[in-house]
Amino acid sequence: MAQQGFLLIADITGYTMFLTRSELDHAQGILDALFKSIFAEIKPPIILSNLQGDAALTYLPDANLPQRQFPLDAIERIYCSFANTLGAMRLNTTCTCNACRNMNQLDLKFFLHHGTYATQEMAGRTELQGAEVIRLHRLMKNSVTAATGIKAYTLVTEQAADAIGLPDFFAGAIRHVENLGEFGETVCYVYDLAPIFALWRATRRVVVQHDEPLAFESMECDLPVPPAIAWAYVTDIEKKIRWQHGIDRMTMTGLARGRIGLGATQHCAHGKDSTVHDIVDWRPFDYVTWHIHLPMGAIVRQMAELTPLENGGTHLSLRCAKPEGPNPVATAVVRTITRLAMAKKLVSDQRASKVALERLVDEETAAFT
Repeated sequence: MAQQGFLLIADITGYTMFLTRSELDHAQGILDALFKSIFAEIKPPIILSNLQGDAALTYLPDANLPQRQFPLDAIERIYCSFANTLGAMRLNTTCTCNACRNMNQLDLKFFLHHGTYATQEMAGRTELQGAEVIRLHRLMKNSVTAATGIKAYTLVTEQAADAIGLPDFFAGAIRHVENLGEFGETVCYVYDLAPIFALWRATRRVVVQHDEPLAFESMECDLPVPPAIAWAYVTDIEKKIRWQHGIDRMTMTGLARGRIGLGATQHCAHGKDSTVHDIVDWRPFDYVTWHIHLPMGAIVRQMAELTPLENGGTHLSLRCAKPEGPNPVATAVVRTITRLAMAKKLVSDQRASKVALERLVDEETAAFT
């Protein structure tokens, strides 16, 4: 049966040269670690079809898309896992064999397309079929690196870019055209993944530890969806406003070319008042941390942490640290006000939010089953 959705290939650059110029036993160990770093991040709602030598073919039906920017977040997460693993091996090896020297030539690139495809079960695997699947494979033989000098990249076809619907983001990417014979010219957008990994490594971690004092009780709940889908409920304001009690309206500013991420700000209106929530740490599908601005220069660190469960679901922990700030006296005043005047309502709203979130996820999950 034909379906509409995203088709994604993750392809290791330099794979063939690496194998032919390296000792096989060492080369296999290096490639095994790199493939594990890729497969560890191919999780629902992304579905693995098969491994094709140096490339993994995956797909994502439209019905399973949790939010518009999800394909880009997922690609960048996979790349950071790969690059971090490769970097650790480079740093920790003292071996001088060809394989250990040649792994510097390895990298990872992605090809993202959107269109119609069919699935067929063959030998225990889900094979993808259709003209758009062929088009995607043809794009792997391209002139991107020759034209741009970029080695680690994401190539997104115009069809996939339109399906994602973030024109500001793709306006900042490199427009690239490949002539694919019978498919004609295929317009694509290319962006460099190396700066994404550099930012991932350099960004300071801002968290709320499980054992540190909290402003009020945390919200703990198990959701019957994988972390990548649960992530949308805590980061997408269109979903969040449907379960977050005590808030009338939500808006976002500071988007990075249309995408939510580090540096974006969530504005929450409740009656005549409003609060500003700055995203200060952004680890898609793991956790997000906000600084909530309070009077007298104080802030509260709020963290939403997602932990995968053995049953395929997700445990969500939403925690708020006690108010903090540069002025000890002002901070003490704000902490007292929070404890005496606000804590009861905050706890009440949080408990109601938990019930609303669990109900919303249950309802939407049931609608797709």
